[in-house]
Amino acid sequence: MKIIDFASMGFKNLWRRKLRTVLTTVGVAIGTFSIVIMLSLGIAMSEGYKKQLAEWGSLTKIEVQKYSYVYDEELEYGVSKEQELNDKLVQDIKAIEHVRGVTPILGVSAFLKSGKYESHCYINGIDPTMLEYFDFPEVQSGEYISDSNPTALLFGKDSCYFYNPKGSSAHSSGGRDAVDLMNDSIKITFDNVWGEKTPKYSKLKVAGVLEESNSEMNYSVYAPITQVVEWYKDYNEEYKKEKKLSYDSIWVSVDDVKYVEDVQEQIKQLGYNAYSRADELNNVQEMSNTIQLVLGGIGAVSLLVSAIGIANTMIMSIYERTKEIGVMKVLGCVVTDIRKLFLFEASIIGLLGGVLGLGLSYGISYLLNKYAPEIGSTLGIYSGYDISVIPIWLALAALIFSMFIGIISGLYPARKATKIRAIEAMRTAE
Repeated sequence: MKIIDFASMGFKNLWRRKLRTVLTTVGVAIGTFSIVIMLSLGIAMSEGYKKQLAEWGSLTKIEVQKYSYVYDEELEYGVSKEQELNDKLVQDIKAIEHVRGVTPILGVSAFLKSGKYESHCYINGIDPTMLEYFDFPEVQSGEYISDSNPTALLFGKDSCYFYNPKGSSAHSSGGRDAVDLMNDSIKITFDNVWGEKTPKYSKLKVAGVLEESNSEMNYSVYAPITQVVEWYKDYNEEYKKEKKLSYDSIWVSVDDVKYVEDVQEQIKQLGYNAYSRADELNNVQEMSNTIQLVLGGIGAVSLLVSAIGIANTMIMSIYERTKEIGVMKVLGCVVTDIRKLFLFEASIIGLLGGVLGLGLSYGISYLLNKYAPEIGSTLGIYSGYDISVIPIWLALAALIFSMFIGIISGLYPARKATKIRAIEAMRTAE
């Protein structure tokens, strides 16, 4: 038989038993809906966490810190280990494949004063040419720092909290908006303002202020690393004694997130511990996969019940169509055509159920994303991201899988139909 003949006979047979076909299709739809919506919850959780990590810091960023925790086998617990971070290490890391940017980070404490307001801040030295590689926010006002103006600082939106020390309460009058960083006159000193020595102030130069963000840049102050090294050597008592400079950390930018672990491993081979958001991402990915497996398993139970329903429908159809099968054999219809006809009908039930279930999944997913956050926010558990995500690959997989379930469920009935003898079928029909 031709394909068009299979389609014509198959749809006619399904239409003649409308109620049974509809009920079986609904069963498949519920099963498909269950597994899709369950998996979408796990996918949404994973995607939401990835976005959250990206907001906290770039997923392509690796950080080598001066102090790191390592496991001591003799003590059987973690201990702090100091790592010497120098210019040689910076150059060694730059030579690693897929590294697109490296900058040392060195911090110095400073004291700011503007009129009656005061503030403490921690200035991080960074290579200005590397800002583009570390996802710095846009500048809200002013401009980025540069080596051409080394003493000018770049402030995060919420980096400095100014207060009035003579107020009734130390922090009762002031705030982050008490001083206009770009327009007010501000003085800076690196002297110990809590000691007996009278601090020497100099006029603060502000290069710019960053836009508000959820990253660490929102609360940090930056200056060119060359200038910070000079300040560090002039005012750091420890350096004056030992004459030894070790950076606080080294930032490494990788050209693609898929190479982060490889670069991180090569840094460890140099003898240094390195940290990246990929570490957390791997942990949450494993947890997400486990959750998706559990949720998918729950949904698969419904789909299994649907498969049993398809098999039952097709078996009942055999008993009702015994004469039809006998006639087909008498007329010379080959066994494979009879098998194909029953498999076609079973696959159509699976496909229709998959389409209906997928449509229902998209509808419920939309409602969940629209209304569930309102409930979650009142309970303090809403993170700001969709709680149900159905990617295109999941939608296509659901359709293919539902059709596959239909075919698998129709194998036994189709085989049973081919075993019916023509003469017995005609006699039974009478």
